[in-house]
Amino acid sequence: MPHSDSIPNIEDTLHSFWGFRSLRDFQKGPVEDLISGRDVIALLPTGGGKSLCFQLPSLVRGGLCIVISPLIALMEDQTNQLKLIGARAAFISGNIGKDGIDRVLENARVGGLEFLYMSPERLKDPMFIARADKLDVRTIAIDEAHCISQWGHDFRPEFRNINTLRLIYPKAAIGAYTATATNEVLLDIATQLGLEKASLHQASMRRPNLSYEVSTWGDTEAEILQFAKSTAIHESGLVYVKTRNEADTWAKRLTAIGLNATSFHAGLKPRVKQKRQRDWISNKIAVMACTSAFGMGIDKPDVRWIIHVGAPANLESYIQESGRAGRDGKPARCLLFQDDQKRVKAEENIKAQFPSRKIICDVYQALANQGRVAIGDTPSEPTEFDLKMTVKTKPYSTAQILSSLKLLDRALLISLKNKKRSKLGRLRWLGGHNRILNENNHPNEVVADWLMRTLTNDSPFNTSAKQIGNELGLAEKAVAMALSALDAQGRIEWSPNPAEYEIAWPTARIAASKVVLPSHIYSDRIKSAEEKWHSMQSYISSEGCRAEYLDGYFNNSNKTHVEKCGVCDDCTWDKNTLKARLSLLIKKSGKQGVDAFTLIRSFSPGHRAGISTLLREQLNKQEIRTKGTTVYRIS
Repeated sequence: MPHSDSIPNIEDTLHSFWGFRSLRDFQKGPVEDLISGRDVIALLPTGGGKSLCFQLPSLVRGGLCIVISPLIALMEDQTNQLKLIGARAAFISGNIGKDGIDRVLENARVGGLEFLYMSPERLKDPMFIARADKLDVRTIAIDEAHCISQWGHDFRPEFRNINTLRLIYPKAAIGAYTATATNEVLLDIATQLGLEKASLHQASMRRPNLSYEVSTWGDTEAEILQFAKSTAIHESGLVYVKTRNEADTWAKRLTAIGLNATSFHAGLKPRVKQKRQRDWISNKIAVMACTSAFGMGIDKPDVRWIIHVGAPANLESYIQESGRAGRDGKPARCLLFQDDQKRVKAEENIKAQFPSRKIICDVYQALANQGRVAIGDTPSEPTEFDLKMTVKTKPYSTAQILSSLKLLDRALLISLKNKKRSKLGRLRWLGGHNRILNENNHPNEVVADWLMRTLTNDSPFNTSAKQIGNELGLAEKAVAMALSALDAQGRIEWSPNPAEYEIAWPTARIAASKVVLPSHIYSDRIKSAEEKWHSMQSYISSEGCRAEYLDGYFNNSNKTHVEKCGVCDDCTWDKNTLKARLSLLIKKSGKQGVDAFTLIRSFSPGHRAGISTLLREQLNKQEIRTKGTTVYRIS
């Protein structure tokens, strides 16, 4: 139980580290409960000081706080912020190397740290396990806790490793925090973490300074560029897209209209990503065109607008991404643009996440064929899976094949791993060792002779045309052509581009026809994805207050806001007022008339579909006439 003097301690620590005199109302409950040693589950708004709700209690409780976080960028940002306010914090990841991890863990062991950030995968690291019972852990925080739930939009199976921390540190208080969880997800978080008795805190998702708009009128690309052009040139903004290629394309488009823009996505080199992120945070870059890989853990206060090019797959993702706007409390706009083409494409992408059982079985068979794994075998060596070759030989998309592999992985039929990029190809000698080779100096035969005499068996190995050329004194190009020829003759297996994925076999390979995916991995998740997409589309077509709709979706028990927001496109739609303004604009155009597109674009994006409808009504009532795209008033 807490001591009576714990509240002043909270205030002293809050002021000493953060400079604040008091907590926000929705922060008080989670903070006081965790300090008291009670487990906590908290649903708090994005940008609402969620991390402070476990950082402050941890400093008051003393000892070490282990923070489980899903992204290195998130860990790095939070540890840097903690260091800036005088707290002792560090994170461990593969980026700092074994020596670096060893130094951080030793520092934690001797009491040199107050916060230790790590990913859930790191809990199985032998280096952590070796020191785990020597750490004075008094608080455990799980950031982005929705990742532990199979119903969460960012489900990460590795998050279920977190249960081991309760066994190692039974006296530690545990806090699970998220900004995007329905009641179903909150219940699943409690179940998965064994926190059924935890105190639950739910704050409204409402951010009064954010205005939400949805535009379904016109050409999406043209409308977004028109809006972006109308913004102040130095205003900070984000444009969320679906793919890496789209991020690069939109950065070029935005630059072409005079904005200082760049792109961000997972395909960029780490140094490039770090520089672009720093440049955007410091306002050297105004606008970032990005995929969902950008933004988590980045607390930039002055983002004035956020655009979504097409709807995300669910409202959880939308509210998390749009919540990165206006963290300074000043007005900010969240605009979602969707046309029919974008909607259909998004629906195709959702379907690709859950391929048919036939596709999944075919991919399983292709995997077995590539690894030459017979039914009943459990290979000790992993199988290298050539995704590009499979896409070429199968009538399925890359997304369908990757989704099939991930589903097979979740069903524990395989273990899927991304391979580190390598410039080496993979070669296997198939020509035997008793064959009499042609006695000539053709590069094909020189390479074949060297392979036969050098290799002791037919196991695959990694090499390159350049390496073999150096051994034989041949040009790299000549060796590359020789390897391709020998592969075509069936004397070797040669993959010049290394496989992107490595597959381990945790259980014996079964017949593809017997592959069955449990309902919680396949059919239940299909249903959940469809329901989430339906909710997203209902939000788009809603004629009521946008913020009220979002509040209702997350089923907050603490209904702080029951009134309409008053600032979204639906709340500000007044048909009579807007119709009068429309008529006035047409009247002012006089005999010259006004271009219909220019006329409609003089209204905010969220109102344009409605204005287009009003124009049609006036045309039908013969209050206006048109010639081409020019609109005239009928006197």
